[in-house]
Amino acid sequence: MPAFLLTPQMLRRLFAPTIAGAVLGGAFALSPLPSPAATTNVQATVVGASAFGNYLAGRHAEQVGQDRSALSYYGQATQQGELATADLYKRIYILGLTEGRIDDALKALRKIEAMDATAPFANLVKAVHALKINNYTHAAELLKGEDKGIVKFLVAPLTAWAQVGRDDHAGALQALDSMKDQSALAALYHLNAALIHEHAGNAQQAEEHFLAVLEKAGLSLRVAEHFGRHFERRGQLDKANEIYAKFDADGEGPALIALAEKRLKSKQRPPLNIATAQDGAAEALFNIASVLQSQSGDDRVLVLAHLALYLRPDLDAAHIVTAAALERAERYADAIEIYKRIPKSSPLSWNARMHMADNLDRIERTDEAIKILSALTKERGAEVVPYIELGDVLRRHERFKEAIKAYTSALKTVNQIEARHWTVYYARGISYEQTQQWPKAEKDFLQALDLQPDQPLVLNYLGYSWIDQGLHLERALKMIEKAVELRPRDGYIVDSLGWGLYRLGDYPGAVKKLERAVMLRPADPVINDHLGDALWQVGRKREARFQWERAKAMGPDKDLIGIIDDKIANGLKRPQAR
Repeated sequence: MPAFLLTPQMLRRLFAPTIAGAVLGGAFALSPLPSPAATTNVQATVVGASAFGNYLAGRHAEQVGQDRSALSYYGQATQQGELATADLYKRIYILGLTEGRIDDALKALRKIEAMDATAPFANLVKAVHALKINNYTHAAELLKGEDKGIVKFLVAPLTAWAQVGRDDHAGALQALDSMKDQSALAALYHLNAALIHEHAGNAQQAEEHFLAVLEKAGLSLRVAEHFGRHFERRGQLDKANEIYAKFDADGEGPALIALAEKRLKSKQRPPLNIATAQDGAAEALFNIASVLQSQSGDDRVLVLAHLALYLRPDLDAAHIVTAAALERAERYADAIEIYKRIPKSSPLSWNARMHMADNLDRIERTDEAIKILSALTKERGAEVVPYIELGDVLRRHERFKEAIKAYTSALKTVNQIEARHWTVYYARGISYEQTQQWPKAEKDFLQALDLQPDQPLVLNYLGYSWIDQGLHLERALKMIEKAVELRPRDGYIVDSLGWGLYRLGDYPGAVKKLERAVMLRPADPVINDHLGDALWQVGRKREARFQWERAKAMGPDKDLIGIIDDKIANGLKRPQAR
């Protein structure tokens, strides 16, 4: 059975994950929350009359992934008195952090501490609040001695930015010293030092530290934005554009260059990206959140990203990290709302809209997804990715003729066909095959194999199709055997091998492979039907009818139901071996 191509996900490169090992190695996680179910919208909260009723409603909302509603229910339960315990306030605190309602979290934290209880991240949250209200001395005091989990990686940069808030740039740089000799933190040290020097007006020192970031961690989108704007402020637009152009393939580069050219035409140089202590602290929180998002994606990502946005609500990069964390939790509708906050003028808008389209399709708002992707193809006609994404959405919904057009347009935008483009030929080949255009499908599959000779998906699909049509049987079987060798636990590919043996008349061999395929994919009706056919041919007729009954109960296509009913009633004749 052909295995369909999965939609490729775009890579986010907001900050190079150079500190991932250090951050994750000693991470202090929040107390576990229930795994949220996929949600398409958040239900309106209807507050009940009793504290216990509101508590139960909150627990249910939390279990089904409606955390905002849970927060409202829990809050009402505490107001009604008898359930206002430290444990319940801790739930409110955690939900407040993960949902970005930091003021609610702070109120709950005060209640928790008044009851002589503790909560994770308490001093960090209080320090961020102190930074927000310009109480820089208190912020630094709260961070002293914090040496557990991810918080210890934030102590130096947040303390440094608190010193910037006190106009003490020398003290800020000194606060970063503890990061100097830690190789895992070297890139973050140089980035914060560069931004602090920029804030102090020390352009040359800032450039030296930016160059050190590139040496330690390479160029990320966020660093490119900082460094490019640094060159723009110094009137070195060529150097800025050289940096921006490195992100051309991912969609952000053209936006960065367009913004720079717009500023040049209006004779405006960009203001500092990090203009205040709050901006710098938000950047530090975002950096750690982005590393965690790329490695683990747990609730700490949302906590740090929301704390960054608490300090700087216009930090688009933190919005992207927040949305990515919500996607990982299958909260697609919530992620869409975050992506909508990214202005079209932002260099992150392109990828935000790409992901928004993917999320819309996941929650069955496919027409909206197609509309966004179609607009992106027109916005930058030379970009191949939106055409591919559009084709994948259309193909998933069996709109194969439209998918063919999208994939063809994608290939037309490619200046030079490379090995990585096998996916486009493969996907278009599937679409041709599904619209009964076999010669074109076969040509695309063969082209895909020219680009990737040992690609198991293509070997399987083409081999299966040839066997099903009685074509090139020996070659087809060898192709599928190779695919099974490469992916021995793929039930669809093992089914292809079993069905190939069946079509060649090797019924005992077919039974062996098809039993393995059913073990790997027990709920697939077609594989169970295939096994039933093979069992019948080796004389195991009672077992064959059992497999056909199983296949029928699994909800196969209508055409297959009629065929199965006939086999259950009349059995099978032995086909002529090919």
